[in-house]
Formats: sequence, structure tokens, C-alpha cells
Amino acid sequence: MRPLPLAHAIRSLAAVGLVELALATRGRSVLDDLGEVVIDHSPLPLIELGVQLMGTTDKPLLRLQSLAALVAGGTALGARVAPDHGRVSRRTTALGVAGVGALAAARVVLARQQPRVRAELARPSAAAVDGADDWASTPLVTPVEDFYVTDVTMRAPVVDADAWRLEVEAADGTRAVVDTDLLAGLDLQERQALLACVHNRPGWDRLGQQSWTGLPVPDLLAALGLPVPDAADASVDLVMEGADGLVMTLPWPEIVARRSWLVTGMGGRPLAASHGHPARVLTAGLPGQYGGPKWVTALRLRPAGSVTASWVARGWPRGPVVVPLMARIDSLGTVGMPPRLPLRPVPVGSRDGVSGVAWAPAHGGVAGVDLRVDDGPWVAAELAGDLGPDSWRRWRAPLDLPPGTHELAVRCRAGDGTVQAGTGRPPYPSGADGFHRVRVKVARA
Repeated sequence: MRPLPLAHAIRSLAAVGLVELALATRGRSVLDDLGEVVIDHSPLPLIELGVQLMGTTDKPLLRLQSLAALVAGGTALGARVAPDHGRVSRRTTALGVAGVGALAAARVVLARQQPRVRAELARPSAAAVDGADDWASTPLVTPVEDFYVTDVTMRAPVVDADAWRLEVEAADGTRAVVDTDLLAGLDLQERQALLACVHNRPGWDRLGQQSWTGLPVPDLLAALGLPVPDAADASVDLVMEGADGLVMTLPWPEIVARRSWLVTGMGGRPLAASHGHPARVLTAGLPGQYGGPKWVTALRLRPAGSVTASWVARGWPRGPVVVPLMARIDSLGTVGMPPRLPLRPVPVGSRDGVSGVAWAPAHGGVAGVDLRVDDGPWVAAELAGDLGPDSWRRWRAPLDLPPGTHELAVRCRAGDGTVQAGTGRPPYPSGADGFHRVRVKVARA
């Protein structure tokens, strides 16, 4: 039986670790680079399956896969050049320990590389109030630390505020360059809005509600002295470029109608690197994939259809795809990314209540939420105060259940009359649709 080339595997691990540590001191990572190659070239169904199964562990697992691939490649090459007799010397063992240590040190070095921020890019946030703090199970405004992060970069680009520049180009070719000093001196405003990921499914928490600092893109053009197209001018697209290489496009009427903002802060603080520091574009009612890039470096008005967005080139529709209206049951502890699905029904009292959130930013906001027990009728829930159509809305409903197992389902009704269909549609290509369902059990008295 041929011995396993263990010594070659250990040497390969050591080599990868030392290279990773050397690159980390320069802000690079071979593991991250390989992970982004996988993301860029994987078929869309495979990416969607990965998101569905791995949730927030997708990037760490990609790094492990990259490490395994490099070690396997080095092992195969070593075995081909010099046969391994199965013996592992002390020196080789020490190399392996050093390689593991170098890998760990590289992650620490990369994590410590944070951008210089400018406090002037944020404004103090007024407290949001909807009158439901005594009965809602979900914070009205998602804490910044808990706000979901998703993008196609393995690690957020480190963009220092002092070095950042934003190039803005009007339809007639006139240009202006914005730095953080100029941006901080503009009339920055506060706005409550929900931001959701295109991959968000029923019961997921790949979305959040926040107070954002920024200003509408048309106002930015006007403040820079650039010509602003008419609100209905469909002959031009806004082309948005990010430091991570992503390009997104939106027709100008969508920019105006949906109030696309150049955002510089959230929760009264400057944006963190993971959320797009020093500036990103946010478009209410559109997922980040369509609503604007993080780490934005250029905004250009171009003839409609002349530039292909990165996601369109990958097979997504030109769209834009909107955030589907949806409701979620939060109080039973089954929400997550992906959601926690208990093997057994969740225990509840016969007269307990349930609560959650609902959103419909692309359909005029939330007008109603309905709860259904088993195959019974939809019954309207109580709604909390409304922060506006761009925000989610908290709700609650009483339960009156006989002993036994039951299924709860919840749906959203929007301000424009749209009622959540609950078709079970997957995220690709037009956003997920489906009722959030939770099984509960009432014990016998």
C-alpha cells in the first residue's frame, strides 16, 4: 500500500501559511483571492444553493476550501517530484505548526486593517418611535453591530476617508470630483429605511432597518453644479461603480422615484468598512444588488442600456428586481440566516401572542398583516406606528388555540393594494416569495 504523502501535505500547509502572512502585511490574501475567483465563476444555481445552506458561514468555508485546494495541489506536486516514504520528521512537524500559526496571524493582521473614518460624515440620529416597544419582539431599528453584511468580496476593501474620491459625471460629460471634506460640508440628511438582500427568504434575517445619513443623488448633482436630468428622462442610466469592481445601473426615473441616496452614515455613525465606508448608494425598495454599490467611487450618467451591470452579465435580469413584500414571525425564535428550523413544534400557551415585522418598500409600505392558523381564515393583526413606506412595520396578534399541533402562517398587505402571494418562489430571478410558517404545539391542560 502506497504511504500517504503526509510530509508533503505538512510542508504545503506551511508554505501557504507563510505566503498568506507575507501578503497580509500588504493587505492581501491568497485565500480571499481564490474565494473571489470561485464566486465570480460559479453558476448562479450553485451560488444560491451555497447561500441557502451556509448562510453567514459562506466566506469562512470558502477560505477553508481555498486552503484545502492549495495544500492538495502542493502535496500532489511534491509527491510527483520527490516520493514520500510516510515518515514525518520533527522539522516537518515544526513547519506544520509554524504554518498553522502563520495562517492565524494573517487573519489577525487583516482584521486589524481598518480605514480612517471621518465623524463629519454622520449626523446624530433621532430616536425612531412606533409605540410598540412594550410588546414587539424585534427592535424597531436594527443595531449597527447586528446589521447583516453581504457582498461578493471576501473581505471589505479598506478605503481611507482622506484618500477617497468620488467622480461624478453628468449626461453632458461635465464632471466633478468629491472628497470627504466636500461631502461632509453638504446638506446631509437623515432617513429611515430598510435594506434587504436579494437572497432573503421567508424567515430569514438578511435585512435590517436603520437610520441613514446622506442625500439624494439628484441633490448631489445640483450641489456640485452639474445639470440634473428631468425626473422622467428615461434616456439615461445612472452607472454606479464600487471599489470592489462591481458596476450597477439604474434608469434615471428609478433613481428619482425611489429616492436613491448617497449614504455616508448609519445609526449616527460613519459607515463601517463592511457597510461601504466612506460612502455607498442605497435605493429604497431595491436590494443592494440593484440599489447601489458599497465603497462607491464613481457615479456617471450614461445613455440608457449602454453599460451592462455586473449582475446582469452574470445572468440576473436587467430589472431592477424589487424587494418582495413579506411578513415574518419573530417572537417564536425561528428567525435566522438561514432560519432555525426546530425538529419539534415550538411550545406555546393556548392564549399566547405572536409578533414580528413586515415590509413592502417597493409597494407603498405596509398597510396590513394577516395571521392564519392551520387552514383557517386570514385574521388581521395589530400594527405598530408607521415610520414610512421605506421602513418595516412591527405587528402582533393574539392566539386562541386548542391543544395539539398547529401551523401559523403570516402575510403582508401593501399600501398599493398588493397582497403577498406566498408562492414559494426562490430568490432567482425576481426575489423570494413565500409565507413564513412556524409549527407550534399547545400542551393539554
